[in-house]
Amino acid sequence: MIYLFTNQANQLAFLSLDEARQYFATPFTDYLIVLTHEENSTTGTYLAQVANILSESVRITQLQITTVGLTLAGRYRYEVYGQNSNSNVNPANASVVGLCQRGYAVLNDNTTWFDVPTDTIANDIIYEP
Repeated sequence: MIYLFTNQANQLAFLSLDEARQYFATPFTDYLIVLTHEENSTTGTYLAQVANILSESVRITQLQITTVGLTLAGRYRYEVYGQNSNSNVNPANASVVGLCQRGYAVLNDNTTWFDVPTDTIANDIIYEP
């Protein structure tokens, strides 16, 4: 599960994507990520983008993505495809090698749900005999 903010650029997502490379005969250079808000259906508001790879190792891939245009908070489905194009946003394109990972993301609209109290509690006094 990844957690992001709605309508905000330059957010970080940490996923384990490199392990999917072993299942494909064709190597790939880029990741296409598609975020879909399902809201009682299998289709809905979606955003497809080529993620900026900040770092990648065998264990973790750090991606920089955006949610600009997604204004609804809630649960989204994400799918990450390996591809050999730095501009393609269509999962059916020939440059897409295959699906690397899918899961759920939660987009928060940064609503404050509670106020943190500012009470000051005095120190305890311990009397020793």
